[in-house]
Amino acid sequence: MKRSLFVLSTLLLLLVGFFLIAETHHFSKKFQRYKIAYASELNFQSSLLDVKDYLYSNEWLTTQQSSTDKWKKAVRAKHQATFYGSLLAGWMTLYFFTFFILFRLNKSSALHFGFVLLNVSSLCLVTGILLPFIELGAFLNDLTLDIGYGLSKTFEGKVYFFYQSKTVIQLIQSLFAYGNWIVGSCILLFSVVFPFAKLALFYSFLFSKKISEQKRLLKIATYMGKYSMADIFVAACFLAFLSFNNLNIGIQTESTTLIGLYFFLGYCLLSIGTYFILQRKKLVNLD
Repeated sequence: MKRSLFVLSTLLLLLVGFFLIAETHHFSKKFQRYKIAYASELNFQSSLLDVKDYLYSNEWLTTQQSSTDKWKKAVRAKHQATFYGSLLAGWMTLYFFTFFILFRLNKSSALHFGFVLLNVSSLCLVTGILLPFIELGAFLNDLTLDIGYGLSKTFEGKVYFFYQSKTVIQLIQSLFAYGNWIVGSCILLFSVVFPFAKLALFYSFLFSKKISEQKRLLKIATYMGKYSMADIFVAACFLAFLSFNNLNIGIQTESTTLIGLYFFLGYCLLSIGTYFILQRKKLVNLD
């Protein structure tokens, strides 16, 4: 394949890819904003302390109607984010398999295919970090409170005790905001800085024409990969999802994996494949 054609196809991938990332991120932010507003209106603490909910029978109904509107907006935003995210995944898949077929037919070099893997890995990593990866909630249906003197108040429908939806960046920001500097720094370093640094090393490896420099760069990337927590992070998210979804603590729980987690998982898988493909550029002996 001609160099100019490969560069043009890469630029097209990045231009369309970043446009789709921006759209997916935009609607994901809208989803988070509306879903948090929905859960906040149905929050247990605010309902418990709101005297109007006790004095007026239709006050809680009004709150439910208002929250339902926000829930519908959240669902629409989530569908739009999923739509653009699916377009992004399809666009990257088309790019990847086009060059994979060309590579298998010996019409594209291992060098080109190495760049293809890195380009797709980079887009997956950026998308995975920017988009929410999981949402967790705890609630009760038809909560009844004993006021005393034989009186009680029933809040029909969902009453939320807890709701969170985070991106990797938002998680790190929250940890720093609450003073968890060690944990926040570790996640920032091992799940953000290290993956980008490893990608940069792989790009440098492909641009390098010296065997000795290639060996050095690949060894550094391999060493960094041992301490990268990207794959551990994804596994931990799935475990949190499964464990939270099966809690039995007297209240109902909900947990949903969101689109960002799947792009992050895609990066993890591609980064493993990239290491082996890059070695085919030249015969590199790591021993």
